[in-house]
Parts: sequence; structure tokens; C-alpha cells
Amino acid sequence: MSTHGWAWGVPVVLLGVVALVSVYAVTTPRYALYRLGAAVQRHDVEDALRYFDVERIADRATDVLVADYLARQPAPATPAEANGRQLVASLAKRRLRPQVIDRVRVEVRRSVERAGAQAGPVVLPVGVVAVLKGFEVSRDGPDAWVSYRDPGEGPVRFRMARQPGEPWKISEFDPDWVRRRAREETIRLR
Repeated sequence: MSTHGWAWGVPVVLLGVVALVSVYAVTTPRYALYRLGAAVQRHDVEDALRYFDVERIADRATDVLVADYLARQPAPATPAEANGRQLVASLAKRRLRPQVIDRVRVEVRRSVERAGAQAGPVVLPVGVVAVLKGFEVSRDGPDAWVSYRDPGEGPVRFRMARQPGEPWKISEFDPDWVRRRAREETIRLR
């Protein structure tokens, strides 16, 4: 190969590698966290909500809260009591889920609107370096678990999932975190 071929070949290969790395990078949970952080910095609530699967978060949190409530009740002694318990769990989830959905949206809105001025319930690392250093991401099949240390909350752990054609979204918070937040808030079975 001539020197002229190398002169064009090396930059083309490097450009191709950079393009492939860039395409890969924008499809990772870290990139979604970076975009979420950018939305928070801009105080853009709607853009920030794109990175939360509010329905799925509510479903998982509701499951945790109802299971905890039922664990504090006497165990069913008969099949009829077990069936009644399942009915109570189903009704409780239906009643609690809308409250949890509203709470998630309010917390995201509050965190985004207060970003920089007054810390909300969760403070995310913002910026490329902060996202690379601040978040620990571990893949779990098609999903990813993300952990970081929030200055006010301590350790925070959540699951991220990705649907085809969508960005990675926070889809579930660690059950212990849900329990702590529920104790602090007024989410109750009515």
C-alpha cells in the first residue's frame, strides 16, 4: 500500500471507530442519565419526565407498599381468608397506584424546579464526568441497576429499562428506598 493510501485509510478508519463508539454511547443508561441531568439543569420538567417510566415505577412501588402492609397483618388461616387477602391486595393496589403516580410526577417536578437552588428529594450527578464517576451501572439482562450516593438521601439504587425506540428510563426504585420515602410522605391506603 502506498503512503497516499495510509494517509487516507487511517483517518477514515479512525472516523469510523469514533462513529461506532458514538452510536453505542448514546444507547447506554449512562447517556440517558446524562440527558436527564441536562434536563434538570435546564429546569425542563417535561424532558426530565421522558427518562422516568412513571407507570412502571408506580406499579413496583405499589407492590412493595401493599406487600409490606399485608406482612404486618395476621397470616390467613383458611383458604377463604387467603382469597380475601388477595382481594384486599388487589383493591389496595388499585387505590394506592394513582397516588403513587401523582407522587412520582410531583417529586420529579419538584426536583427539576429546585435544581441548583434547593435540593429536592433526590439530587443526581450532572455533567459528563459526574455521570461517569458518580453512577455505578451494572447490567441485569436487558435492564440495568444504577447506584449512586445522594448527598441528602445516602445510597440510592434504581433499575433502568429500555423499550424499542425509547431512551433508557428509570423503571423501579430499590424497595428499601421506596419504604423510606413512604415513611416520610403521606402515602396511605384509604
